[in-house]
Amino acid sequence: MSNLNKEIVVPILIVIVSASLGFSFGYLTLEPQIQSLDASLTSAQDQIGTLDATLASAQESDVSASLQDDRLTSYYEHRVSGIIINFGTESAENIVITAKWFKEGTSFHQEIITVPSLEGRSIKEIDFTYSFEGRADELQYTIVWE
Repeated sequence: MSNLNKEIVVPILIVIVSASLGFSFGYLTLEPQIQSLDASLTSAQDQIGTLDATLASAQESDVSASLQDDRLTSYYEHRVSGIIINFGTESAENIVITAKWFKEGTSFHQEIITVPSLEGRSIKEIDFTYSFEGRADELQYTIVWE
């Protein structure tokens, strides 16, 4: 190799090596920031998933009730009255309320109340009278729906 070639090639090699070292050092100084941004992105994606699940849950039907027997101590006639509420935005279908009367902790009579449908975010009044023998000291109920 001639001196002229060495004079041109050597500085070019120095520039190439320096540039690649600079890139390597630059990448090494940015690597922690890249990892931090990756972690932030993963956290944001997890939060989006949680919010999506919360939104889906809020849209589902969510039925609750407040019922009572205002003739609880009557011996022949019992009246279940109150309201059922759908807190969700979706309609609740085939609602079944199982009312049970208790005396001294023992269940002695049961009735089934059915409501075909209850639109989302709505309230329905319930008022049913049942004739059966026995005084009760407690009314309990459960609700299931589709």
